[in-house]
Amino acid sequence: MFEQDVAGLIKALRANKNDEAAVVQRALDETRKEIKSKDVEVKAAAVLKLVYLEMLGHSISFASFAIVECMTSTKYHIKSIGYLAASQCFDKETEVAVLVVNLVKKDLLQPPTPLFSSSPSSLTVAHLSSTLSAVSLLLTPSLARDLAPDLLSLLSHSRAAVRKQTVLVMWRVVRSWPGVKELGTGREERGEDPWIERLRERLGDEDLGVVSATVNLICEMARKDPRKYLPLAPELFELLTASTNNWMLIKIIKLFAVLTPEEPRLVRKLVPPLTELIETTPAMSLLYECIQTSIVGGMLNGRDGEALATTCVDKLKSFLEDVDQNLRYIALVALVKILPTHPHLVATHYDTILSCVDDPDMSIRMRALDLVEGMVDRRSLQPIVQRLMSHLRPSSSSAANSTSAAAASLLQAQQSSDGAAAAAPTAVLSTSYRTSLVALILRMCSSDTYANVANFNWYIDTLVELSYISLSIALDPAAAQSAGASLGVKLRDQLVDVAARVKSIRPYAVKKMASLLGDEDFLENGEGADVSEVLGAAAWICGEYCRELQDPRPVIASLFGTSTTTSLPPRILSLYLHNGVKIYSQWLSALAENWEESSLDQIRSISTALEGQLASCASSADVELQERAAELGGLLELVRKGLDAPRPVRRTDSGGGFGSESLDPYDPEAEEQGGFGGSQQEGQLPPASLMLLDPLFSSHELNPVNPKAQSLVAVPEGLDLDAVLVPKSAAARREEAEGSEDEGEVDGFGRRIGGAVGRERDVPLGEEKRRKKGKGVKKSGGGKRRVVEEEDPEELARLKAERLERQRDDPYYVGSSAAPPSTIDDVDSIPIVQLDLNFAAPSAQRPPSPPPREPTPPPVHIDVDGEMPDGFELAPPVAESKESSGGEEESKEVAVETKAAEGAVTKVVKKKRKEPGAVKKKKSKAVKEEDM
Repeated sequence: MFEQDVAGLIKALRANKNDEAAVVQRALDETRKEIKSKDVEVKAAAVLKLVYLEMLGHSISFASFAIVECMTSTKYHIKSIGYLAASQCFDKETEVAVLVVNLVKKDLLQPPTPLFSSSPSSLTVAHLSSTLSAVSLLLTPSLARDLAPDLLSLLSHSRAAVRKQTVLVMWRVVRSWPGVKELGTGREERGEDPWIERLRERLGDEDLGVVSATVNLICEMARKDPRKYLPLAPELFELLTASTNNWMLIKIIKLFAVLTPEEPRLVRKLVPPLTELIETTPAMSLLYECIQTSIVGGMLNGRDGEALATTCVDKLKSFLEDVDQNLRYIALVALVKILPTHPHLVATHYDTILSCVDDPDMSIRMRALDLVEGMVDRRSLQPIVQRLMSHLRPSSSSAANSTSAAAASLLQAQQSSDGAAAAAPTAVLSTSYRTSLVALILRMCSSDTYANVANFNWYIDTLVELSYISLSIALDPAAAQSAGASLGVKLRDQLVDVAARVKSIRPYAVKKMASLLGDEDFLENGEGADVSEVLGAAAWICGEYCRELQDPRPVIASLFGTSTTTSLPPRILSLYLHNGVKIYSQWLSALAENWEESSLDQIRSISTALEGQLASCASSADVELQERAAELGGLLELVRKGLDAPRPVRRTDSGGGFGSESLDPYDPEAEEQGGFGGSQQEGQLPPASLMLLDPLFSSHELNPVNPKAQSLVAVPEGLDLDAVLVPKSAAARREEAEGSEDEGEVDGFGRRIGGAVGRERDVPLGEEKRRKKGKGVKKSGGGKRRVVEEEDPEELARLKAERLERQRDDPYYVGSSAAPPSTIDDVDSIPIVQLDLNFAAPSAQRPPSPPPREPTPPPVHIDVDGEMPDGFELAPPVAESKESSGGEEESKEVAVETKAAEGAVTKVVKKKRKEPGAVKKKKSKAVKEEDM
């Protein structure tokens, strides 16, 4: 008798938790002895203990043969232990697995007696059931191939329980060995698929359990190859209309969801039964599967699907109003799928869906936000955004954080005791949710190039508020660094794009960006990438549209402040410097137009301050910042030096004298006051350097460019993109030609030393024969160069001297290693050039100022298309029209190809198909004109 059974082993392990290893080792030693016993009961008990130890992670490979011995027993409880141990422990590498094949085939083929028997040695259905259960776990490709014929024969077993279990085992067989579907049934001569025929027989089985198992098998296999199971559609449709088993109906409906894309004719057949199930079934699971199949199978499209779609949306509304959170969630998921095809039906439940945005369950909130994004329009955009902004504002969250949990519970208890309704618990908004909410607001407002935005002043205020909200998101320790950077980039792109596309909003946008740049709290609290990106966009807007600034001096002070240069990254700081100098240049130009001498000292002080700030930035380690600071510092130095240059006196004509238009005689007093010409001094003109910088930045207004603009620009005539930009001189070409033909001495750089000037290379073969006869090749009308046998040495020397002179003065040309011999022997004969280091005063004539902007009409104009190349215009949008009979809208695309000498450009123009009546009218009118 064995020393300990499996129950005693479990009790021993629980009693010795501190020394489990010793208990396990003692149990393994005992079982090694017990499996050698001749008593089958002792051996089975030892195998059962080993199964438990194998679950704890210990190897029991030494007991493989003992497990097979238990499988051969005729007693049901011992055979079941053997099959359990084999299914749990055997794998492809088990040596005794070969013995299992014949053993299993013997158990499968032996005809059983009734379900149960009083004789312990007789085989019953229970033995066969345990064998099938183990086979499903023991299957390998080779075992499945060997057992497939025997398992297929069991599909027609006399016992319904065996048929049902065999059908379920066939799914594991198909996965292990797909060739089972090719095994014949003896009726192949009629052209039937043997596998489909077997499944059709099981679908017509008299036992409902077998039919349900067959539907499960088909549903799983149809996911990979749905077209193969289309011949079973009639039997499945009959089960759909006749069965009352909800679980089987769910499987059949799921199966039709994958079959309808393969056979669209099924849609019209399935709409009536699905509509009846949706309207009558009380089961929520079956109702949702019917709605899901209607959506996925495309049954909601067309005129017949409109009624079904209305029914589905009405049923989903009851899901939304249910207290069960699971039903509300799946209803929102289904409405998201219905929204693209039937937005008008989903919009009827606008208030119910919008209430889900405030649900405490975060998953329900996210699905509701997906719906809200699709339902937004021009009228509902602002209310929806304001409601979403209430989730982002820190007032509620800060109040919730400041109040302790005890105080909150006490307040709730007082409210309940007073009879007041207890407030809903405030949901803790995660950083990822707040980040996705900001991105959602930006997507809704910018969709279709701001087609839903009616008030752009409100949108600019919203973007500024979102910039402040991004501070709390970036400072959250749980915030991801990538999410913060992405949020700042989105806000930056929106600010720049709105200011560029909507001209009427530029004054207000510049005003808000100027206040944002001057907010020290925003700069100090924002240490992340979000704030720097937003500040870079604000600097760009103020610099690009600086003419909209009322007083640019505070903005200049904000851009060149000391705190700014020490906290921002170099890339954003380079934007600050560039746009700050741009604003400064426009301010100088405005002062020059209305010049007052009192402004000179202020200009000097600001210029000196800016030069000092640029000088500090010029020593930065960042290359771009260093280069910009150096260039802009040089420009400001020119402006400052121009302030001290001599300036002409402004004169105005006065009455009298020869230069006057007055008819009065010459007046000596006027001559003494105003000079001979009758002019009168009114002070000096403004320094010409004040107008030096403004043309550099305001010569062209930056506007959005159409994405197709570059593709419409044809290559100009005569432009060869593969040609050399700087052609070589004739002497260099001759030297290369000689070097390729004659080998000689070369210097350290591989260049040939010495040698006479030879003939030019690349001469055609016919021209070379002419040269041998002493004839030169003249220049042809096609522009080919002239090829001569010998050129004038003096002409070559002159060309070489000119080339060397140009290269000597060219700072970007690196000369050869050998310096040319000097032609000047006497050093004293070198001429001395007097350098004038005094900056001459620039011309007093001011460059023409850019033309004033045209006033924006009251309706807001959005530059949706962007700029196009000269000579190209976008096709006007075609108005959609409907036929009088209520038919669908008709339009067609006509591709018009216009080919020019420089290349071909293709335009796609949408044209509306003309009505038949209009064509007849034109034809009759043409006939009348011909008759006349």
